[in-house]
Amino acid sequence: MRLIELRPKWVLPTHLWSSDEPYWVGLSFDCPVCHKRLAVLFSPPIDPHNLREKYGWPEMNTEQIKWNRTGDTFDNLTLNPSINFMPHDWHGNITSGEITTSDHPA
Repeated sequence: MRLIELRPKWVLPTHLWSSDEPYWVGLSFDCPVCHKRLAVLFSPPIDPHNLREKYGWPEMNTEQIKWNRTGDTFDNLTLNPSINFMPHDWHGNITSGEITTSDHPA
């Protein structure tokens, strides 16, 4: 299954929600099992408008960031380590925009 099939949206930092030049710090998407909305924060942020160069980089709470990101589109995004949302019965990976499910106890 492709990430794009799960209605992905970028997550913005709260202080930039009204900005015309966002940068993205996370991802929300539908759970591939129960279809409830899930969200994860990643690092480094995606900066499509070169905000870092223009304004410097705002402080982020890195304690909440658990996933390392490569890729910058829904089609090539990879997050590591695996994502574990066991209350929603899903534990898996996003690798190059592909969703895979890991074995988990029932």
